[in-house]
Amino acid sequence: MKILYRYISWNLIKNFLLLIGFFSIVIVSSQLLHLPSILYHIGLFKFLQVLFFVNLSFLKYQVFFGFFIASLIVGYSLRENREIYAIYSSGVSRGQLVSPVIWLSIVFVILAGIISLFLVPYANRERAQFITINVKQHILDSVSEKNFMKLSERLTIYVGKKNENSMEDIFIYNGNGGLSISAKKATFRGNHIILKNGYIQIPSQEGFNLLKFEKYDFDLSVDYMKKYEFEDMENEKLIEIIKEKNNGQRNRAIAVLTDRILFTIPFLFIGIIGFLMGIQVEKSRDTLIGIVVIISIIYMAFNTYFIKLIQKGSINPAVYAIIVIAYFGAILFWLYRKK
Repeated sequence: MKILYRYISWNLIKNFLLLIGFFSIVIVSSQLLHLPSILYHIGLFKFLQVLFFVNLSFLKYQVFFGFFIASLIVGYSLRENREIYAIYSSGVSRGQLVSPVIWLSIVFVILAGIISLFLVPYANRERAQFITINVKQHILDSVSEKNFMKLSERLTIYVGKKNENSMEDIFIYNGNGGLSISAKKATFRGNHIILKNGYIQIPSQEGFNLLKFEKYDFDLSVDYMKKYEFEDMENEKLIEIIKEKNNGQRNRAIAVLTDRILFTIPFLFIGIIGFLMGIQVEKSRDTLIGIVVIISIIYMAFNTYFIKLIQKGSINPAVYAIIVIAYFGAILFWLYRKK
């Protein structure tokens, strides 16, 4: 029996990892065109970091489809290779046969909880911050000598001489108010430029005022900011919002946490459903995979719908939890009763 359990578990995990690899390639490839074009010039290592965060952002649904389809493929292989008949002939019951899949389902419930509650929101926040910092830094690094460069809609900069982060003969024009700054020397520090020995020209009704300075810290922030969504907020902040009774975002925070927590429920069912479907439904593998995809799409569709209702305060999260259990439970019950 232990050999059979190891055989089923190993094949399920192997197929799951292969599917995760395939999904990762497809998702990363599809997202390449949606990245800011300037990210293609930040260096190979940083570019790969961006792709890594992009892939993590979609990991929860990769794991969902990967576990569902992998379970199906293992069950289908047992039936297609006639191994299922030898197993039943040796006295193994259907309940015993499904046992390793049940244990793996529990493992995947825990894994799904970690991914949904922590990993994906963290990856989305880090991706937004990473892209913002590196796009801004690349724009600043691209400032060249003896060339007027428009950093944003409001800022234009001219540098007479540049050596890495050190510059000489700098001129900055701020379109907001017509402010002009000139300096003999300057140094980049992150998104700031430290100007030394220069003048600030401030327009006025009489003409302009001229201020002399020895050192001036000027914010050179580029107008690029990729913010993470409310749905990617930390769990602790969402809980704080929920505790504030009169907060206008309270229902939205409840909906986000509900979505994260209830994402684990399908994993109690989909492994067993996929496995039983593979060994009991006399269809081709492609047809069965199609059925699995349809079941998953229906779940995602009503998941989106009910999460929106929770966000509006129209339905209790506990009611939605019952609906999810009823949906997958009904499919599992039908398959288990099927002869």
